[in-house]
Amino acid sequence: MRASDLTRLWFATLAQYMASGFVFPLFPIYMAYRGLTTWEVGLVVSIATIVSIVPTMVIGRFSDVMGGERVQLVIGLGLAFLIPFYIFLNSLLLFIIAHSLYLVLIFSYMTLAGSIAMDYIRSSRGTRFGRFRTSGALGWILGCFLGGVVVESIGFIGVFLVSCIVFIVSAFLFGFGSSKRKIVSDRVGASSFIRFDVLRDLMFNRLFFYLMISVFVASLTTPAYYTFLPLYMTRVLNASSFMSSLTFSITPLAEIPAMVYFGALSDRFGRVNVIALCFLAYPLRYLLTVSVGNPFLVILVQLLHGLTFGGLYVVSTAYISEIVSEDRKGLALSLYTVFMNLGSFIGNYILGWVADFIGFETMYYLAALISSFSIVIILLSKKFS
Repeated sequence: MRASDLTRLWFATLAQYMASGFVFPLFPIYMAYRGLTTWEVGLVVSIATIVSIVPTMVIGRFSDVMGGERVQLVIGLGLAFLIPFYIFLNSLLLFIIAHSLYLVLIFSYMTLAGSIAMDYIRSSRGTRFGRFRTSGALGWILGCFLGGVVVESIGFIGVFLVSCIVFIVSAFLFGFGSSKRKIVSDRVGASSFIRFDVLRDLMFNRLFFYLMISVFVASLTTPAYYTFLPLYMTRVLNASSFMSSLTFSITPLAEIPAMVYFGALSDRFGRVNVIALCFLAYPLRYLLTVSVGNPFLVILVQLLHGLTFGGLYVVSTAYISEIVSEDRKGLALSLYTVFMNLGSFIGNYILGWVADFIGFETMYYLAALISSFSIVIILLSKKFS
């Protein structure tokens, strides 16, 4: 591996997350601007999440067969082509179709970036992938900030067009490496793409299975942050909308050191031990959120996002790259995304019902209890290692 290859991928991933950061936080606002009700916005996101599950797995497997960077080039250009079409959407059906396609492409694009990086990183994977993955956090921070500046200056059309351009840059940065790489199908045979035993073998890999179940259980509780934390702060703690939005600005800052430090920690003390430590941050985060009673302190508690997202993702990716074969890594990392999204999808309904009918405090205590099981599940996998 040449250092220039990983540098190219670092900037490709930074551009990828920057392009998404430009538009992703603005999608709900834009949908409402185009006439959708709050309920319809939620319906669009829910349907798009479910629709994305199978295609994300298929694209992950396709990257194993055809070569990740070649697939990334196509996905990146597909996103660049799709984003400007949001300008013309004006109905619920059109938003469902477009946003479903967007989630399929962006989930695959983000997942395969990690898989490709792991093709180049062969030693000290936790440390080096942690450093590499800081590109995504930096790109997301820049994209979200600049997207807000652009939309205030020249409107939604400007944001969509800038995002399109940055996606093109990202796509070609990934594509520059495709001519150097050997297609995996030369080793495993392209016919293996359609064989269901590939998926079956992955799920019968006990180490991988336990990781997926633990990620699913933890993800059942993530809506306590992503969906319901702003409501808890404004309705229960009487915080301003600005204060609640700060929680989403501060969390990426915690991801960067967590990605570097916990990746290196896992090289030294073992992947499963550090994954369990990251899972421990889930119940701790929820219990502190509901107990501190002060909006400012609630914001500081969300720095644990560095563990529950940044550290967990880096160490899990390194772990997956070691427990599955090279020709199935893309599919395995896609399944990681699928289990995470499916857990979050179900959790939105469970935690939303509890918050509505029992209260936000009970919802956070329940989230702490549920997420605690993820620690037990991942530690049980150690008996198979």
